[in-house]
Amino acid sequence: MAGTQPGLLIVLCGPSGVGKSTISRILAERTGVRYAVSVTTRPKQPGDEKGKTYQHVAKEEFFRRLDNDEFLEYAQVYGDYYATPAHPTLDQLQSGLDVLLEIDVQGALQVRHAFPDALLIFVLPPDQPTLLQRLTDRGRDSEEDIQKRFRAARREIAMAKGSRAYDYMVINDDLERAVQEIMKIVRHRKSGGI
Repeated sequence: MAGTQPGLLIVLCGPSGVGKSTISRILAERTGVRYAVSVTTRPKQPGDEKGKTYQHVAKEEFFRRLDNDEFLEYAQVYGDYYATPAHPTLDQLQSGLDVLLEIDVQGALQVRHAFPDALLIFVLPPDQPTLLQRLTDRGRDSEEDIQKRFRAARREIAMAKGSRAYDYMVINDDLERAVQEIMKIVRHRKSGGI
């Protein structure tokens, strides 16, 4: 494939409950961007589809891969480990395909350092009460876990707003509007914009 332009590495980041997974799924459906499946040590949960949401591995396997430098980025989040496999992500980018990573803020900063041309988008909730309600409405966490995620979200948002690591911040106050805004940002970057 001589002459093929590398694809765009798109990173969607934000706190728990902000809607990253829903936005990522819609972007993949509408734009054909390749969604990078994360590797995780967390136990499988309802809704996890093999090969679509996560690749579940034991901690020993995770650390074996980490020691072999098989990840683009990794993070420990709420006691579990998450990572993006280097391959097929790098292979897809090299062949001209755009790849979407939906990752934690720790991983996003690693990607910013390793891939300065990546497009980093931080998704914000409209406000704190809405985020707390979204975390509660998911119905999969205890009240203690909801509060832990909410406290972490407030820290992540404050850090993101004070950081220059992200190219754009998008408020997910209306799902369709947020998706359209992100699609516009991606088109702008691919056309040579910053």
